[in-house]
Amino acid sequence: MTIYLFYGFIAAGVLNFVCSILILRAMARAGIKVSFFEIRWQVHKHLKQYRKISLDSTGKVAWPYYAYQSSLAGIIGFAILTLVSLGGRPN
Repeated sequence: MTIYLFYGFIAAGVLNFVCSILILRAMARAGIKVSFFEIRWQVHKHLKQYRKISLDSTGKVAWPYYAYQSSLAGIIGFAILTLVSLGGRPN
């Protein structure tokens, strides 16, 4: 069971990374200076602005915005569940 939770953690992390890149590329196309070196901080910094830009350009919020937030919640949830399942085993 623990290994499946860990796989979920890894999958959510990969999805989060892909969404981060998509968001930052859209911000760069919009003319906003983005540093890909600090990818984790740049996404949090520009997330509200990305939502506004995508809403203005298409009339709805783009899917990477919601996928980023969902995968971030998944990372936290799977990490907690994995650690809890590891701690429940007797030595």
